[in-house]
Amino acid sequence: MAETLTKPRRRITNMVAKELRLIVKDRFALFLIFLLPAVLIGVLWYVIGVSDLGTLTIGSQQGQSSSGNTTATADIDLGVIDLDTTRTYSGGDLSENFTAYVGLLVTELVVYNNTHEAYQDLYNKTIDGYIVIPDGFEANLTINEPTYIELHVDATKMIEQSTVMATVQGATILFRASKMWIRSEVFPSMIIEFTPKGGYVATIFGGFIVIFSSYLGIAMTGAQSIVGDIPLRRMLLTPTNRLEVVVAKVAAYVIVGFFQSLLLVSLWVIAFNLSLNTGFEVLVFVMTLVSLSGSATGILVSAIASSRLQANQMFLFVMFATLILSGFFVDVGVLDQYMPFNQGMKLLIDTAFKGLGLVQLALPISKLLAFSVGAILVATFVFSKKPTLD
Repeated sequence: MAETLTKPRRRITNMVAKELRLIVKDRFALFLIFLLPAVLIGVLWYVIGVSDLGTLTIGSQQGQSSSGNTTATADIDLGVIDLDTTRTYSGGDLSENFTAYVGLLVTELVVYNNTHEAYQDLYNKTIDGYIVIPDGFEANLTINEPTYIELHVDATKMIEQSTVMATVQGATILFRASKMWIRSEVFPSMIIEFTPKGGYVATIFGGFIVIFSSYLGIAMTGAQSIVGDIPLRRMLLTPTNRLEVVVAKVAAYVIVGFFQSLLLVSLWVIAFNLSLNTGFEVLVFVMTLVSLSGSATGILVSAIASSRLQANQMFLFVMFATLILSGFFVDVGVLDQYMPFNQGMKLLIDTAFKGLGLVQLALPISKLLAFSVGAILVATFVFSKKPTLD
């Protein structure tokens, strides 16, 4: 009985070793998996070094004065914490009045009792930013003194930063106009949260390249792993079942992906001198999960395809679909919560930039694992329906 149970494991181990030998012998596959991503990071490093992109930082810590006018409602959710206790104005409460104008320009305005709750919601992306109205807000305006409010935004959401700032500036202008104030100003001072050391391009776009290379690099190579595998034809004449074949091939590419992750993360951190908010081992674990989903994707493509040409064509479709639906360039709605590439980006950003632990990221981790297991099972089912390998 014990011998019977160890046979499948031994067969899987042998197939993993066979697959790794084939990958090592395939220099072009190694180029795609290791050297090409390294070249992409090197090109990004060069472009940042010779252009103005290196000075593009994540947000600004300086206060900015109000300018322009707007009454349009922005598609953002803001929080507000009113700490002002002064009551020196003859009219209504100025901090409440200012809060009301902010509420006119946003989709939803959430009132918090303390900054800790607002910080946690910004951390969890429940809101796009939050305003802290300091104590003395009304008193300063009453005596015509400069008044500063704190505007906290997420470093990883650069586009939303400008939208939030413009919205608060618009509310400030409406607030001042309602009181016919000319000299009295309210200055939003932007404070950027979750900011790692490094510029926006090096961190955000560099992270995109790392995930993109890991996911699609493994998927590209895995897409050729079943279709046209001549040694596999003979192996299928033995007691080996199709699930063992798929699991062995996925495991082999995950091992390759692990070493690719070590290379990519090391190059990313060293080339741009990043000081991240998590441990190196956490990033490698995240990247290995991404490699697992990429491996499962490639094996599924290879199981469906009937020839290497079909596998190449299907992979191109997967690559462009991944780019379009990545959510990096445009909002893709609910699909952003399920696409494996998107979940990999979320894991990388939330660990590297926000310092979240793996326990706190159980949901995106479970989504990646569920996708990988589902792709393996579907690939096994499709593979089992094929009488021969072309």
